[in-house]
Amino acid sequence: MNELTSIDAVDREMLQWLQDEFPIERRPWKTGAKKLGISEQEVLARVQRLSTVGIIRNLQTFVNIKKLRSGKSTLVAMMVSEADIERVVTLVNEYPRVTHNYLREHAYNLWFTISERDEQALHRTLDELKRRTGVPDSAILDLRTVRVFKVDVRFQLTGRGGGGTAATRKESRPGHLPLDEIDQILLRITQEGIPLVKEPFQMIAGEAGIYQDEVIQRLSNLYQSGFIKRIGISINQRKLGIVANALVAWKIPCDSLEIMGARLSSFPEVTHCYERSTVPGTWEYNIFTVLHGYDHQAVEKIVKRLSDTLVIRDYVILFSTKQFKRTSMIHQIPQDYVSISSS
Repeated sequence: MNELTSIDAVDREMLQWLQDEFPIERRPWKTGAKKLGISEQEVLARVQRLSTVGIIRNLQTFVNIKKLRSGKSTLVAMMVSEADIERVVTLVNEYPRVTHNYLREHAYNLWFTISERDEQALHRTLDELKRRTGVPDSAILDLRTVRVFKVDVRFQLTGRGGGGTAATRKESRPGHLPLDEIDQILLRITQEGIPLVKEPFQMIAGEAGIYQDEVIQRLSNLYQSGFIKRIGISINQRKLGIVANALVAWKIPCDSLEIMGARLSSFPEVTHCYERSTVPGTWEYNIFTVLHGYDHQAVEKIVKRLSDTLVIRDYVILFSTKQFKRTSMIHQIPQDYVSISSS
């Protein structure tokens, strides 16, 4: 059933606002009430209802992974027979560091991501998966992350917003952003989820063992520094009728990778854009983007527009046919960022 029929124009405006710019203040829902022209109590009630029905997945901080400079990840593609899919998927999904796992329309039909703390851990996990699944190397692609151009999963629900800059800020770009243990605790708590209550940062303060004003100040500093990319909701777009999901792999000349990655990332319809390693002679697509739409035709139209605009003719569209796993990674803060608190 398409959940779009069960939400009204105010819900859509609210979902757009919550994706883009959740305020870091004592009474954030009051700010939303002013924007939406309804009461603070109604805003919170609507949010809680949309969370209950599964349209809102989570309200959280999104860390700027480009600033972490840590961790290793890969996109793995496997050729798995239809008879063996269930067994292989069950094994793959056991691993907490596997965050996304999809069946896609291609000879390489099972696609999943692995994120680990370092190269050694990634290599160990991948080797173990190969051994346990029994899928031969000849039927596996290991497409390591070379460069992240964009990760910004927001959807345009009102004809404006989504995929742009969440709020105006003058981002500082220090070579080293010192964080103390309390910052680390706050980032962990708020990545896991910000409570949908009248004063959410008061609850976070209680869990962190500090005052609410300090929580607000610290999170504001982390946001202004660019360490926190945004604070907002993630939504279950399928419940809003956005059911088509495509991974689009592009073959880009090496001397154009940086500029084409940046240009592809500039399109609001592109939620993810990565440069990945290739497998010469087998898989030579090196830029990967993710697109969503209400149906396959809508996604194909977007891909054609990107192809025509950027004059990229060599690409493949990999539509998902089944989602086996989709979770958010809680990013660990590298130890060299963390200073010992003097308090």
